[in-house]
Amino acid sequence: MTQMQTDPSKSPEQVKPDATDNLLYIVLKYKNALIALVVLLAAAGGGTAFWLNHQKAAEQEASLKLSVVAPLLDRGEFRKAIDGTSANPGLKSISGKYGGTASGKMSSLLLANAYYALGQPDSALAVYKGISMENRDLAAAVLAGTGACHAEMKQYAKAAAAYGDASEKAENKALKAQYLVSSADNYLDSGKREKALELYKKIVADYPGSTGAALSQRALWQMSGSR
Repeated sequence: MTQMQTDPSKSPEQVKPDATDNLLYIVLKYKNALIALVVLLAAAGGGTAFWLNHQKAAEQEASLKLSVVAPLLDRGEFRKAIDGTSANPGLKSISGKYGGTASGKMSSLLLANAYYALGQPDSALAVYKGISMENRDLAAAVLAGTGACHAEMKQYAKAAAAYGDASEKAENKALKAQYLVSSADNYLDSGKREKALELYKKIVADYPGSTGAALSQRALWQMSGSR
């Protein structure tokens, strides 16, 4: 989904990852593309036609149920989005029942985001670890989500590694830079100043003109004591 919202006025020590904004953007950006892929496969025919038709029907059901939950997320009603209501299932139910569909996977990603937004990084992490995405930017978003959870739990070394993996996995250059910034921030928080310094310099050199480069340059100025 994508970019993390980062305040340039804050130091790297102050900036904390916001998985909710970042991953939700990725989810919304790629949802239609993934659903289209399911439909395309369903049209392939052959010996798998019955299974594909079943998957298409399941995807349509999951997508419809997910569309009912989406407004709850927009309003910040994360607990209701997770558990659902007497009339409509929540993300936990949709994820469990339709996990093999595109919308089911999206439900899992949104479920993890909702747990994170509620301040439950341990629950969010458990969901993130069970998500598998073919799309590289979506897969990177999942890795970034695990990084955000580790950071929230003050496991900065693990967070740094997860964000580094997310940067390698992502195809979008802006995402690559942003995830590397988060990796460097967490290396700094873990006490690995030289590693953080190395990454900030790499971001400035490899992604000129990006938000990540601007944040990295600010971090380098702050680390050197200059402005």
